Amino acid sequence: MVEEIGEPVSVLASFSQGRVAPLRFKWRNRCYQDLTLASTWCDYEGASKRIYFSVLNTDHANLYELCFHTRDLQWILVRIHHD
Repeated sequence: MVEEIGEPVSVLASFSQGRVAPLRFKWRNRCYQDLTLASTWCDYEGASKRIYFSVLNTDHANLYELCFHTRDLQWILVRIHHD
């Protein structure tokens, strides 16, 4: 089942060697940490780049899709794929 979310989230991310990767995020007062990166892709909204990440949390029960908007440095939880 896929649940569309589209809400801003707080993300702790690593910016290293020209790459960004989410390490943990907070959504609705719950912290999701020890994330495993499943995939990443990019697109553009006008001239602004958006970077998407699919991540699994420690129990691998759900896949979370996060989007980083480079224009305003905002993170969005796009959707959750539930088992």
